[in-house]
Amino acid sequence: MKFFGYVLGLALLSTQAVALTPPAGADALAACSDVIVRKEVRSLSTAEWSAYKAAVQSAYTDKWIDWFGYLHDRIALTIHGNSMFLVYHRGLTRDYEKILRGYNPSVVVPYWNAMIDYQHPEQSVIFGADSLGGNGSGGSNCVSNGVPGTWQMTYPDSHCLCRQFSGGSTIPVWHSPEFITHVLQSSTTYAQLRAGIENSIHGAVHLGMGGDMDTMHSPSDPIFWVHHANIDRLYAQWQAVSPDDRTYMIDGDGPDGQPATVNMLLTGTTKPAYTVMRLGYGDMCYTYDTIQAANGNADALVKRTNQKCIKRPNKETEAIKQLPTKVLQQFYPSFANGTVNALENEMVSLTPSTPIGSNGNFTAPTPNEAFRGKMPAPSKLTDAWIKMQNACVEEVRELEQRACDMVEALNSANYLSPYLF
Repeated sequence: MKFFGYVLGLALLSTQAVALTPPAGADALAACSDVIVRKEVRSLSTAEWSAYKAAVQSAYTDKWIDWFGYLHDRIALTIHGNSMFLVYHRGLTRDYEKILRGYNPSVVVPYWNAMIDYQHPEQSVIFGADSLGGNGSGGSNCVSNGVPGTWQMTYPDSHCLCRQFSGGSTIPVWHSPEFITHVLQSSTTYAQLRAGIENSIHGAVHLGMGGDMDTMHSPSDPIFWVHHANIDRLYAQWQAVSPDDRTYMIDGDGPDGQPATVNMLLTGTTKPAYTVMRLGYGDMCYTYDTIQAANGNADALVKRTNQKCIKRPNKETEAIKQLPTKVLQQFYPSFANGTVNALENEMVSLTPSTPIGSNGNFTAPTPNEAFRGKMPAPSKLTDAWIKMQNACVEEVRELEQRACDMVEALNSANYLSPYLF
């Protein structure tokens, strides 16, 4: 493990040079000369998906998967339930991506937009036999297909890669694109965003999948990484809505109970938080396809710009904007006041449901009228999960109530969600 700790320490170092507007007390960071683009898993070509799976398998063979599970478990209580959550996991996911790129420089960690699958999560293509494997089976709940179908983990003990869907053969409803859009639009501080994301879709996916994902060594499951890339995407989009104000915004409490700052060290490292907060600088040499599309600029996070994001009308947005003004004001302030930014609107497309790497075209299905006014409420986090995550019970339950209130308001307005089929 000493070898892995040394290599990971190198991976966590950032290039420090000249940046445009570093925060007070922070060193400048150099702009990246090459910025890779993370895409949704269902947008990958057959070649891209094959290369990614091969790199993941190599990382497993070389025990990197076990190492990351060990690392995450060792410091778990300090990186959840507080303002360390988003910045730490951003750095961790980038470290994993760099390990994979060591096997194949063309590989980029994709993200899995789990909100699109929220109605019937177990039907997501991510669980396919040609993807990252499905539910566990047998007495040990071993995953028997997909990339981890033959994996035997060594941490915290010798065991097969396990999954145990919380509904048996199904997974209870997750959080919808409509709710995450609410979180993005209603969060005016980093602390609000962190709580809104960590205690909703983040926890729901971990808990719903069960098995190794329902532990603090959850990086053992290859789905952890595409899931956390999605969590990071939401954070990055929220930042990019108002980059001058939000790029280096951090508030709330850190793991020691003291106010979080840009100079607090990422747990277990000598890296200040600010070194991971600006995409396109230092070691954060990546962006997301959604950010590119919203800005109409491939270098949107590298070049400083005050250009407003391009507004592209779509049927999903138009549908929700027809809600009563009172509902919009309560849950969607940007829709209500007409200032919505594409980056704070998760209702912009229907993710292709065709198999990963199909290289085919996708035609979005027509929303099913049978679901008008019947949007389901997301499942709740268990007391055991909340305790394990070091989360604030009141904070979690308030968010869950807000999610139920939103669903009730949309259903009462006879809203037809385009994500229910």
